[in-house]
Amino acid sequence: MAFPPSTLVPFLVLLCLGSGPCAAWNVSNRVVVTHGPLVIDHTKSVRQITQAQAQGGFAASQGLGLFQNRVKTELVFDQTDLKSKRLAMTTRITTTPIIYVASEFSEGSCPYDVILGHELTHQRFDLAALRAMPEEIRAITQTQFSPDALDWAGTLSLDRARSRFYQETQYAYEARALPHHQTIDNPASYRHLSALCNGEITRRLAGIKP
Repeated sequence: MAFPPSTLVPFLVLLCLGSGPCAAWNVSNRVVVTHGPLVIDHTKSVRQITQAQAQGGFAASQGLGLFQNRVKTELVFDQTDLKSKRLAMTTRITTTPIIYVASEFSEGSCPYDVILGHELTHQRFDLAALRAMPEEIRAITQTQFSPDALDWAGTLSLDRARSRFYQETQYAYEARALPHHQTIDNPASYRHLSALCNGEITRRLAGIKP
């Protein structure tokens, strides 16, 4: 996830005004998720995809395909009315999904369809995680900006709150997605894929220099 720098006032002083008990906080966080169109890239070689996988922390001896989703999260404080104790936020999530299929496998061939199908499964896992993010973000908001926390803090650093929010949002996203990705990214799954198409994938890989 890419997180933009803050452009808002860095600190707010939280005051409890009046002689009576403090009014309750009204905290809201509107979540907007915008999905970019899925792009299929068939221009990268096995070697290039293997290098990309290694850079992403998913090293493999020979990369046939790769699903990536560049997710950008932005938290904007729309209203910070201290007197009326209102804190209104908007969380915007935008995605840029792309699937790479190694150029050594011609489009429409059995290996191409197998590789593409595998990466489309990754995309479905990712979409399921993103569908759950509004609920996750509501839970994070209730915890991070709870009335008790706001009343006891005395001050609120918007930069610090935003940074912590981004971190917790990324953890929630990964916790939703990674376990599913791992069910199809493992040695047993790779052996199964390599044996498909009458062994054509294995034979083609044998002729490709790592």
